[in-house]
Amino acid sequence: MRLEIRDLGVELRSREILKNVTLKLEEGEILSILGPNGSGKSTLLRTIFGILKPLKGVVLFDGKRLEFDDIAKIAAYLPQEIPQTRLRVIDIVLLGRTPHLSGIRRAKKEDYEIALNALNEVGLRGFEERIFDELSGGEKQKVMLARLFAQEPRVMLLDEPTAHLDLSSQIEVMRLIKRRVENGCSAIIAMHDINLAATFSDKILMLKNGEVHRAGKAEDVITPESVREVYGVDVAVRKIGKSVIVIPVAKSSKNGIRVHVICGGGSGAEIIQTLVEAGYRVSAGVLNVLDSDWEIATELGCEVVSEAPFSDISDENHEKNLKMVEEADFVILANLSIGRGNLKNLIAANLAAKLGKLIVVERSEIRSRNFAGEMAEKIYSEISSKSIIVKNESEILNAIRDLAGRLPKGRGFVN
Repeated sequence: MRLEIRDLGVELRSREILKNVTLKLEEGEILSILGPNGSGKSTLLRTIFGILKPLKGVVLFDGKRLEFDDIAKIAAYLPQEIPQTRLRVIDIVLLGRTPHLSGIRRAKKEDYEIALNALNEVGLRGFEERIFDELSGGEKQKVMLARLFAQEPRVMLLDEPTAHLDLSSQIEVMRLIKRRVENGCSAIIAMHDINLAATFSDKILMLKNGEVHRAGKAEDVITPESVREVYGVDVAVRKIGKSVIVIPVAKSSKNGIRVHVICGGGSGAEIIQTLVEAGYRVSAGVLNVLDSDWEIATELGCEVVSEAPFSDISDENHEKNLKMVEEADFVILANLSIGRGNLKNLIAANLAAKLGKLIVVERSEIRSRNFAGEMAEKIYSEISSKSIIVKNESEILNAIRDLAGRLPKGRGFVN
């Protein structure tokens, strides 16, 4: 099923909500609509489904204009609001069969089988007799997805399907949608979470004030410039594998001094937090996405050299890390474990040592955390001879102050 929208305009209460919106969606594609509240995301979905009539433009399904009853047989719409009802789960899911029922509007055996298969697809087989209002938020949303799937749509229209869900449930819901699309469907999803959209979507459409601001692949559409223009915030955008992630940009530091932290596996969390609270401009790397240090660094708005999860440090990211080392006023090497995958982090720390700006946290001997062999031990020995060594994280601020004299005149420290 090919969906095409041409020059769509929608007006509500004498206010133009959508202006000149054009998009194309092929079978097997997920398109996510991004934009702030009031940008027209929900209005666009409701217009595609036929709930709202456009002021101008056209919505075409395989090149044809359809009436609402015909649209409901090939497209399914999931609104933001989850209903409050004492209906059984099976009754909720069977509502998805309504467009396909005969004039008597009574479900047949075939409809029950389709509904049960839909529940099985979302992992809720056995929930048929449960009361909808007694389910958890994640379970309710999966029931609503099952209702959508039971409709057997060729196009799915979903309005914030991951809203108010925890991270695990968000990912599970998006995987269910993606799996259905891979089996011969397509989907348009209105979302707020840019990273979730970038991970699961084939195309991104950014709306601003009811108009298409940018459209295309995530790596082309989601940029620091586009996010600033649409949302009014500054972010950094990192390419991770085939996707991109958006990271908040660190707020201006109080003293302008930049400290780069080489860490991983939780070894840098306390260091990063201490430095940020002390007013330093902090960066970190190379860190695997979802590593606990990566999470705290991105949460605090630090600039991070990010590597794909569970991957060795690439040459490209190693070069980025070396550049950060060169640009930093000071570099901290955390008490991290060294393996083949992150040996390049030790090489980056050695560069900082040669430049005379490395502070090493050595809570435990390198032997107990060296899993990369003699090469790592040799590099660490070179590092130790040219660095300031501290025994715990609480000594770092004093160590930085000890090296303050090396900075250009006029760049003071926060006490």
